[in-house]
Amino acid sequence: MSGFFRETPFADQSSPILPEPDRRSVRRDPTRRRGFFLVALFGIAFAVLGFRMGALALVSPDERRARIAAPDIPERAQILDRNGRVMASTLPTWEVALRPRKTAEAGGLSPDDLTKLKEIFPDLDQNRLRYLVNSGKTSFTYVERRASPRQWKQARDLGIIGVEAIQRADRVFPPGRVAAHVLGGVDVDNVGVSGIEKGLGDRLTQGAPVTLSLDMRVQNALHLTMSEAVAEFAALGAAGLVMDVRTGELLAMVSLPDFDPNDRPPLPAPGTDPALSPLFNRVSQGIYELGSVFKLVTAAAALDAGVVDIDTRVDASAPIYRGGFKISDYLGKNRVMTVEEVIRYSSNIGAVRIAEMLGVPRHKAFLETLDMAGKVSLNELPGPERSTGQLPGKWRSANAATVAYGHGLAVTPLHIAAAIASIANDGCKVTPTLLKREAGLPCERVVSRETSGKMRALMRVVGKHSSGRSANIAGYEIGGKTGTAYKTKQTGGYDLNARFNTFIALWPTTEPQYVLLLSIDDPKLLDGTGKLPLAGRTAAPAAGRAIERIAPLLGLAPTDRFRPSGQFVDEVTEGGSLPISLPPLEVVE
Repeated sequence: MSGFFRETPFADQSSPILPEPDRRSVRRDPTRRRGFFLVALFGIAFAVLGFRMGALALVSPDERRARIAAPDIPERAQILDRNGRVMASTLPTWEVALRPRKTAEAGGLSPDDLTKLKEIFPDLDQNRLRYLVNSGKTSFTYVERRASPRQWKQARDLGIIGVEAIQRADRVFPPGRVAAHVLGGVDVDNVGVSGIEKGLGDRLTQGAPVTLSLDMRVQNALHLTMSEAVAEFAALGAAGLVMDVRTGELLAMVSLPDFDPNDRPPLPAPGTDPALSPLFNRVSQGIYELGSVFKLVTAAAALDAGVVDIDTRVDASAPIYRGGFKISDYLGKNRVMTVEEVIRYSSNIGAVRIAEMLGVPRHKAFLETLDMAGKVSLNELPGPERSTGQLPGKWRSANAATVAYGHGLAVTPLHIAAAIASIANDGCKVTPTLLKREAGLPCERVVSRETSGKMRALMRVVGKHSSGRSANIAGYEIGGKTGTAYKTKQTGGYDLNARFNTFIALWPTTEPQYVLLLSIDDPKLLDGTGKLPLAGRTAAPAAGRAIERIAPLLGLAPTDRFRPSGQFVDEVTEGGSLPISLPPLEVVE
């Protein structure tokens, strides 16, 4: 025990005298003193740690989070549209909190305090706040998680004991839903999780603003038109874009349903179809069989290969069989047709004849030249939001036939928009971008200039005289192509009551500047006519309304302000022959 205290002798006793060797040992043994010191040090440390753990156990989770300083979040640069409008920015905000016990000890909250807090924070639950203060059961609660500096100043100036705030920086998106899938969003730490915010995450932390190719005026007009179309046709959703064919710049890109980047919805639950989530980008992520718009690709490949010309005649007088399946035309002409008429009347039989004259190797190579088999080329978006096109694994006779009119292969709307833009842009390949691009890329030719001119003429025929006439606006020289495709079922096969309707428009066709694509998922005609909801009756008129709104914004004034009457053309087809995975039966379209 001599290490901890010395014995005290009685008054009549002298102090014990240790032998000389023992005294030397006590004086000169530093090891024992170090041991005593370490024991005392560890004892103090464990006592402090135990006290701290006990204290934290008595603090609510929200209060523990509030005591942690805001993380050192890197400043993110602004995102601007092509005209300098702010699309995303980082602003200082405050987490306003109340310590109910502290407030109660100071006299609680008066009715006037609650009224004034409600005026500052409209979403405040006054009854809950009053209960927490009166009950004294908690020491911390949030009043507002994202308060503006002005709101925090107003709350602070009330002088309520227990009101505190923690400063943070929040990413805000002024356009809201209108540009949701382009901008994407960030997590609580301001780290990009989707869209531009993730795809250009590194660049956005370097300080300089990022200027996009989008024009928010055009984006708003397209978003409004598509929202109207989804409501009008009771559709599941829609995909749309506007692209400058000379530079590949996307002036607008809209996917519906959408979301508010300022209040992102949760990720889809495991086991559910991600395509049904509002976070899903139907323009660059969704892959679909797009139907008869692919007849333009088939015709372009055959014209450029020299196996047909516009006036070449093909036999579309009767249905044909390929791989044991019947291919026919909806309201077919049942006669020999020229290539122009095949496109004008959207003949499935004629498209198959043209593809067979082209041959599988050249047809497949042309699709690959247009990047149909690769991941959609839009590198500003993260990889998972850009899907890869699906071409047939083996090109049997049935596959080769259906690919000619847009079945048996699946691509994103952006794939086909870039392909048609490339064909129309004097044959120079168009690479889409969401960044402002001052000039187009060097010409990488996909078809000849002559073929490009012929294809623009064919598109103009459809826009002026055929199924695209409901999108025609006099003075704009709109060309295009409709496509009505049956949707696949999750159990396999095709659903004959569900369609994916597309219209792709090019204008002006003589000197092409813009491509607009609009697809509607499973539209219905609610006008009581009983007619089929073909693309010429759904997607095309919606595209026409969009162009009416957008073209003046781009400085393109029509030479004739009046829209033609009698828009719907019931006698033309859009290529609805059943895909080959169904039994050989007659088609209704």
